[in-house]
Amino acid sequence: MKILVVHPSVELYGADKILLYALDLLAEKHDVTLLLPKNGILVSRVRETIPSISIRIEGTLPILHSKLKIFEMLQLPQKLFQINRIFKKHAFDLVYCNTLATSFILYTRWSKKKLIHVHEILGNPFLNLCFSTLIFLGAKKVICVSNHVKNHLFFSSNYSVLYNGIPDVAENIQQQKNERVKFVLPGRIMPQKGQWFLLDTITYLPKTLLEKVEFHLFGSPPPMKLELLDTLTTRIQQLGLADSVHVHHFSTNIQEIYLDADVILVPSIMADPFPTTVLEAMMFSKPVITTNNGGASEIVRDDFGILIAPSDTIDFANSLTFFIQNKTLAFQMGQKAREEFETHFTISVFRKKFLSILTQYLEA
Repeated sequence: MKILVVHPSVELYGADKILLYALDLLAEKHDVTLLLPKNGILVSRVRETIPSISIRIEGTLPILHSKLKIFEMLQLPQKLFQINRIFKKHAFDLVYCNTLATSFILYTRWSKKKLIHVHEILGNPFLNLCFSTLIFLGAKKVICVSNHVKNHLFFSSNYSVLYNGIPDVAENIQQQKNERVKFVLPGRIMPQKGQWFLLDTITYLPKTLLEKVEFHLFGSPPPMKLELLDTLTTRIQQLGLADSVHVHHFSTNIQEIYLDADVILVPSIMADPFPTTVLEAMMFSKPVITTNNGGASEIVRDDFGILIAPSDTIDFANSLTFFIQNKTLAFQMGQKAREEFETHFTISVFRKKFLSILTQYLEA
């Protein structure tokens, strides 16, 4: 079977990682072509790990996002026409669009079978209606990464929910022991991901507690907002937190991020559809503190994590204090997180459910 997979990003954050796992599964039995808008780290990773996949880079790929300017919106129909011409002689058995940003590809004529995998929650009601309509009319099958994603879309009663799963790279790894309680926040450097929320919260911790902790932020800013890194480091200096808060560049080595952490922080202000960072924390036997406005609230239980309200600094500070004062309990909660991961969120569980959904659709 010939499958075209379309993806808007070339990085290695949440949806990009899940795409890699789906590509690996599809390439086992099918002829897969991956269509991307440009080169990037994702391209080299696919070539390294799944060399059988053919990669096409097309700058005319129409990508939808909430920051599109008027002239960029006007160019979208032209781009769709151009990309349609490039592939007009190709026949695919399935077109698989990853994320809402690729919704326009649903309106090509390359295949009658069209599936879209939705990883986003749109806060803007008008944009949500537009995207919901696009995928309702263009896709024959819709997969959502959480019930939060599904419930935010219109016309979604028949959509499938498939929780992400990830490969287990934490088996038989010796956990580190830290003198201080080490909190780690992995994620894009942007206010919506909660780094500034964390800084504001830390100011509520008394000095006696602050001396017992350290915070490590792993990530890079969006390509078009590189100044956010300087803004963040300046804010750390202004608050006098340079001895407690450390910023590290984005790393593809997740062991470097998680291995010697005590607690993982995922304090997204935005509604996070289904953060892969929570699954990675569970895999490495780490308890989590995360906001309750997205998909994480569907899987995080109080025996291995704490849900907080977004932007509630007092709630967040109390949760940090709990782990600072209960380091042994934090370790025990991490063990519970690991048990939950092994039962529900391994890559084998994901593959089995993904294949079931795909097979039912293709045979319908």
